[in-house]
Amino acid sequence: MVFGRKRRTIFQQEALPHRQALYRAALGLSRNPSLAEDFVQETYQEAWKSFAGYQPGTDCKAWLFRILFRVRGKHLRKQGRFQWVEIEDVSEEYLAVEASETRHLESGEVLQVIRSLPEHYRTVLVLADAEGFTYQEIADILDLPLGTIMSRLNRGRKMFRRKFLEASQGDKTA
Repeated sequence: MVFGRKRRTIFQQEALPHRQALYRAALGLSRNPSLAEDFVQETYQEAWKSFAGYQPGTDCKAWLFRILFRVRGKHLRKQGRFQWVEIEDVSEEYLAVEASETRHLESGEVLQVIRSLPEHYRTVLVLADAEGFTYQEIADILDLPLGTIMSRLNRGRKMFRRKFLEASQGDKTA
């Protein structure tokens, strides 16, 4: 257990550096900058309330993302609109695309390919390949079985590659 001033210092060192990543994800989830800020604020409030039980040195980013997804789910349930998590808006630097494909697509084209994926594939793809979470961390964040995450990520990557190649070959013929 962590108490007092030491607790505040550890929180600042371990939790606060993830603010931008949380905001990017929250913006993708809400597609509304004001609501995204609210999600991040509520995520940090919830994290602070339960930080006394946090074990320093564990994966704080994954812990914060789990809280963010719960915050969003709570928000949707209040509105009576609970649905699968959707990460829609992904910034240019947020994605790593293999340059070995037929040609380099402009970032807007890459985003179109990402956005064209079904939500459940897009979500795990962004969490794994953009945020760098492990299969287990994604399973914990989304509260899904590990096998489901592995399957969705594999299928999502294949779908992304296929659509990416189609887009790049379509540009060659144009």
